[in-house]
Amino acid sequence: MFRANLFRRIKGISPIQFLILLQLNEEPKYGYEILKTLREQFRGIWEPKTGTIYPALRRLEERGFVATEHRGDKDFYSLTDKGSLLLRGLLERLEQDICFADKYYSFVFRSLPASLKARLFIKWIERKVADRIPWPPLLHVLLDKVEDKDLKLRLLKVIRRILQDRLNFIEEEIRKIES
Repeated sequence: MFRANLFRRIKGISPIQFLILLQLNEEPKYGYEILKTLREQFRGIWEPKTGTIYPALRRLEERGFVATEHRGDKDFYSLTDKGSLLLRGLLERLEQDICFADKYYSFVFRSLPASLKARLFIKWIERKVADRIPWPPLLHVLLDKVEDKDLKLRLLKVIRRILQDRLNFIEEEIRKIES
């Protein structure tokens, strides 16, 4: 049912290799730079090690998805054409899996007892505030990547409308409880 082994089914790519491919899609990077980015991104949840990253890079290189260029005392890794093609396929599949996961977790969340939902939501909000992560999640990343001003403006207006609707709902609920 749940496609947890998404990457194993598409050309044997592990989740760590997928994260590496995503980084290399932006620009060539050296190994420690990849490791540092992953550590920052997964801070407090997962501590990637060199013993995980470098073997994953070697496997990607052996399969022709990544090329290495020696610059000074560092090895810089970049996507090959074959790697870019693979990543495009993975991203198409990921889009489907995100839609599935969203519906799956929405169903699970709706099925939980109200008290557990409230506690989970409070923890989630507190963690976002503590991590200073903007909401909606990844909005800042998306806005940085979108160059089309009209598309960016449309996105922000949609989010503003959704947030205004949510705030109106919250204000109404507060009025009901207080009266």
